[in-house]
Amino acid sequence: MEYIAHIEEERKQRLIDHLDGTAKLAGKFAESFGKYEWGYCIGMLHDLGKYSKEFQHKIQFNTNDRVDHSTAGMRLCNEKGGYYSILQYAIAGHHSGLMDYYKLEERYRKSICDYQAYRQEVEIPQIKSDPFESCKTQNPHFSMGIFMRMLYSCLVDADFLETESFMKNNHVERTSGEEMASLLARLERHIGSWLENDDLNSINGRRTEILKACLIAGENDRGLFHLTVPTGGGKTIASLAFALKHAVRHQMEHIIYVIPYTSIIEQNAQVFREILGQDNVLENHCNVDYGDSEELKPMQLASENWDKPVIVTTNVQFFESLFASRSSKCRKIHNIANSVVIFDEAQMLPLEYLKPCIAMMENLMDFYRTSIVLCTATQPVLRQYI
Repeated sequence: MEYIAHIEEERKQRLIDHLDGTAKLAGKFAESFGKYEWGYCIGMLHDLGKYSKEFQHKIQFNTNDRVDHSTAGMRLCNEKGGYYSILQYAIAGHHSGLMDYYKLEERYRKSICDYQAYRQEVEIPQIKSDPFESCKTQNPHFSMGIFMRMLYSCLVDADFLETESFMKNNHVERTSGEEMASLLARLERHIGSWLENDDLNSINGRRTEILKACLIAGENDRGLFHLTVPTGGGKTIASLAFALKHAVRHQMEHIIYVIPYTSIIEQNAQVFREILGQDNVLENHCNVDYGDSEELKPMQLASENWDKPVIVTTNVQFFESLFASRSSKCRKIHNIANSVVIFDEAQMLPLEYLKPCIAMMENLMDFYRTSIVLCTATQPVLRQYI
């Protein structure tokens, strides 16, 4: 029997091809934080329920029957236990959203169709690496929750992209933008003449001093950085210079600007577009709607998963996505890993949620290869909240 995942007009996609394609994509995404085997495994197991006779009847005869296909992989992971049990939350909710333990318990009691035919095509991948170094975290439960959410993001985005590629017969309008080295070269051409100004008695000379210091600091190891510059000191360009230099130095994939006010976002995003090019900067917040123009379709698609080298967004969008449970919100967060994240006007971090926000920032730095820059004229004192 041939097991099918999707049918589009006369074309059929074999289920094993969908699983393999999703696994490779999810593995690639998870590799950005050193967990390829975890991403590959969750991709291979997420749709095992489609091996049931009932689902194959539904897909091949285009019926309206409701057939649960996500509980099967969840149950398999629960039965195998150990590290596999970590995967069950993401697999169970890869369409409906991440669920808590009690909702997962309800899934265990649910009657599902026999899916054991998966054994004919699927070999369960091995997982050998730990989720994270437990000695690095003060709250292993919180860190485990973030790890599950990151895996969920890898799976959801990979599943969307692999399915989209088949349904559109590989004619997808997505463009990821240029490499970081190319963007750094663009910036260097833009600021080339500025670097010749050594007059420290002038405002422009002081801006150049700050800019040079940021370029030098970009060579440092990953970690936490502070950029304290008074208003008018040129911190927008200086922080971009640091971020590009740092990203090239460490082969990082994205630069994410997190800003409290949409007015500042629009202003900064325009500066970045003028320097780096329209197709390399994604502005993602409530005031931006890319859906009105066919020309902006690639940007609308990129806003779903932040697949652009430079992303400019709000505090709310950034942290809500990291703490979300819906697939549409979580889909993008794996692209925060291996990135430079710049908090502009860092003193405006939300006070009522400061502790969980700081805990999230620490985990991003400790386990997800992320560097963070607190950029402001008035640095907040955050140590008391750590």
